[in-house]
Amino acid sequence: MTRTMTCIVCPLGCQISVTAGEASGYTCLRGKAWAEQEATRPVRTLTTTVMLLGGEYPLLPVRTQQPVPKGKLMDCMDHANSLRVEAPVKAGQVICPDLAGTGVSLIAARTANKRP
Repeated sequence: MTRTMTCIVCPLGCQISVTAGEASGYTCLRGKAWAEQEATRPVRTLTTTVMLLGGEYPLLPVRTQQPVPKGKLMDCMDHANSLRVEAPVKAGQVICPDLAGTGVSLIAARTANKRP
């Protein structure tokens, strides 16, 4: 089976075809690596919000520290939706060390102080 995709690594937007894990039609090696990974084991960085208790904002923006398997995104979202974080929080602080059993940490994307 051949999968054709538009590369998103650089502005060229090459049309890359991947057959049996081997890419063709790429211009750069980064595009080749991206297409082969996307065809065999796609990953995504998850960005969302979690409830912030006692903070200056009601929600805290968070993201995964590394990409997670695309097939686990909904499990990760369900886990993140169940989290409640107590203010104060610093940007980069680990909110959840193992999000939905992926081994990837969920971290704060901004600093949030306690409500005045």
